[in-house]
Amino acid sequence: MKNQDVLSRTLYYQMADLFEITAIYSHNERLFFRARPYQNKEEAVGKMKRRLESSGFAAAVREDPEGLLIGVWEKPSRKIPRLNIILFAATLVTMFIAPVFWINDIDVLLRPASILEYLGRPGILGERVEFTVALISILLFHEFGHYLAGKRRGVLMSLPYFVPAPNIAGTFGAIIRSRSPITNRRDLIEIGSAGPIAGFVISVIALSIGLYNSEIIPVEAAAGFALGDSLLIRFLSWLIVGPLPDGSTFLLSPAAFAGWVGLLVTMLNLLPLGQLDGGHIIYGLFGRRQHRVSKVFLAIMIALGFWWPGWWFFGALVFLFGISHPPTLDETIKPTRPARALGLISIIIFIISFIPVPFALA
Repeated sequence: MKNQDVLSRTLYYQMADLFEITAIYSHNERLFFRARPYQNKEEAVGKMKRRLESSGFAAAVREDPEGLLIGVWEKPSRKIPRLNIILFAATLVTMFIAPVFWINDIDVLLRPASILEYLGRPGILGERVEFTVALISILLFHEFGHYLAGKRRGVLMSLPYFVPAPNIAGTFGAIIRSRSPITNRRDLIEIGSAGPIAGFVISVIALSIGLYNSEIIPVEAAAGFALGDSLLIRFLSWLIVGPLPDGSTFLLSPAAFAGWVGLLVTMLNLLPLGQLDGGHIIYGLFGRRQHRVSKVFLAIMIALGFWWPGWWFFGALVFLFGISHPPTLDETIKPTRPARALGLISIIIFIISFIPVPFALA
């Protein structure tokens, strides 16, 4: 059992509402808790074992005159996380063939062979590899930012579950599950901000390289829909390419489009709502006042929905799961200066990445 000091704190908070913990010991890769139940002993032990089971631990309980002695150890995990690998592979496939879901001249439902026809076009394979590698790198850095920050703070995190989807990017992103509570506001900020900051850096790199290799075309030659701009995208465009001639726009290279998608995902994750990354960060910075910020942004999303209805969809999803962030287990631990700095950086990233109208008809 690694990092026993950190894990002992994590396990303590898994049991603190069920038992009075009077001592914690470590021996032979196991942690032992001297405890007295607050309620019926059988009910408390049953709840504890179910919680620990879901977090990847097992427990044995012995009763003596001093109360209960609870031994906890980490269960051996499967070496191959099959579901994670299957979803990751499926997401690579849907990213690679994403254009078949939305390019008008391909009817993939009626003619599945059209996928092969599309991939057989000159230069397409290289473009799809470029896009897929760039976007999967952004998502991997985002999710493992959360994962490593959680490990550092003793929060048990699952590996990321990627979500394949038939949309323009080929994915709905990825989900990483916390198998133990984030116990205080400092940890909320650090874990919540690590993913967006890491993903943002890779998105900027991909977008910058991609803009350098993008074409400038007349606006009338741009078919379909137009991608929205953020402050950051406009600045990078001006810095790398310079001012566009009147009546011109970009035909984004695959890497640039992947960077654009990465910034959009980062921005959506940083919305200060519920248990999104932004909700974690704002609650970590401002505590229970986070619900006021959430209400303001929900109203903004409703207003923006008249220009892009996608805001109503995201607003409805967040509303269903709750716009307010639940309190942490230990509200006495305040955010440190480094944690507040990470929170401020995340807010700045959100502001400069915000795209009011992500998609519009060209």
